[in-house]
Amino acid sequence: MRTRSGPRALIAFAGVVAILATACGTASTSPSATTAASQAAASAAASASPTPPPAVTAAPLPADQPGPNGGAVVRWFVGLGAGGQPQQFAAEQAFVNAFNASDAAKDKVYISLEIYNNNVAASLLATQIAAGNAPDIIGPVGVEGLNIFRDQLLDLAPLITKTGFDTSKYDPALVDFFKLGEGGATIGVPFATYPSMLWYNTKLFKEAKLPLPPTKVGDLYEGKPWDMDAVRTLAMKLTVDKNGNDATSPDFDAANVVQWGFDMQYADNSPLAEASLFGASSFVSADGKTAEIGDPVRVGEKWFNDGVWKDHFIPNANQINSDLLAKGSEFASGNLAMNETHTWFTCCTAPAAPAKPIVTDFGWAVAPAFNGKTTAKLHADTFSILKTTKHPDEAFAALTAFVNSPELLAVYGALPADPALQQPFIDTINKQFPGITLNWDVPKSMLSYPDVPNHQAWVPDYAKSKKAWQAFQNKYRTSDGVNVDTELDTLKTTLQGIYDAAQ
Repeated sequence: MRTRSGPRALIAFAGVVAILATACGTASTSPSATTAASQAAASAAASASPTPPPAVTAAPLPADQPGPNGGAVVRWFVGLGAGGQPQQFAAEQAFVNAFNASDAAKDKVYISLEIYNNNVAASLLATQIAAGNAPDIIGPVGVEGLNIFRDQLLDLAPLITKTGFDTSKYDPALVDFFKLGEGGATIGVPFATYPSMLWYNTKLFKEAKLPLPPTKVGDLYEGKPWDMDAVRTLAMKLTVDKNGNDATSPDFDAANVVQWGFDMQYADNSPLAEASLFGASSFVSADGKTAEIGDPVRVGEKWFNDGVWKDHFIPNANQINSDLLAKGSEFASGNLAMNETHTWFTCCTAPAAPAKPIVTDFGWAVAPAFNGKTTAKLHADTFSILKTTKHPDEAFAALTAFVNSPELLAVYGALPADPALQQPFIDTINKQFPGITLNWDVPKSMLSYPDVPNHQAWVPDYAKSKKAWQAFQNKYRTSDGVNVDTELDTLKTTLQGIYDAAQ
């Protein structure tokens, strides 16, 4: 992923701001959803500068004293997910300034803003919690970030009921999605969503004289169900060797592929992410301590493994890192026909400037089904309140203002969970792709089919567990002849050891 830097300086700060380090780095493999989304938003912001803004630090305002507007001080900690990019600072501060100056906030709530670099935010928050100096609100933050502090987060359900916060405007699946806390506690409300769907290179479909894939769940493709079998067949027709033979031809040269039919780019080297097309599952059972490998993972990873080494329509690790696939930027290379990924991928359809885009026409199709069921893995950011807050009512009032802010949604590059706020974001993205007609009904519809449990949902010692399952996926993508069942059994044993040590 390309590197971006921000404005030279941020001059005025009404709240408390702590900015530690700045621009995001490059990634040869999978960027996080929030990092990619941040970069997507940044690409539409002011022109970049090679000089990052200077660090500005200040002591947090005391929670037991009113803020300058007479309201209770609510500390807003930014950096665990989106929001930590230099181009986003000014927008976040402008929101805080406007909120604190509003009549609604006077004598009630004063937001104190703290922004930290994503690379250090989690450790700094852990330090603050241990020292008894925790902020009130964290966010925007995705599922992985919530995992780290899951036992520190307040159940928002009582506050939702108490305030009459309207959840009916959201898709019910999104409301349930954030019951991620201990015992199913609601630790977030719908805010920023990054639904996944199938991205396709229109040019490659036209060259192969193939119809475009469906844009509605339940529609057929060439008279047959739009499912994983259809994707395999289609992907093989779109996989081509140097002599122009596709992967269905007896003359196909698997050693000299120049175009691939399908992949799930930037899936974070996660079997749960890849296998989500075959159904949602978790690596931990309902008891929270027993490792398990669900059927979707076993079936899905065999499908992917065969796609790489048997049918050759999915690139292996060496091919992904080759010049043909732009050293990891597969879809932008113009040599990948279909890619199952999220709306934040608008950041990654073109090479870094000043290079011109290779893919000049692409579209979106719905995720394929498996056994009649559609699952479209979801990335979503929210805001959470820590249990230690001294001002839960005021913190929830601030949180409510965050999730209802079109300005924050725009700067974070997310499809709003609230349908009433979606059009401005859609208009912004459409302007980035003149000449391309994007069917927004596709990602909107995918919000009704999230993976629950989510592929990033909590397991004991999440960081160490993630390394274990990434090692599994790296092995099958790197080496031919891997026995998927055997390796998954080994992974289960490894995860159980991690879980036991975490008890």
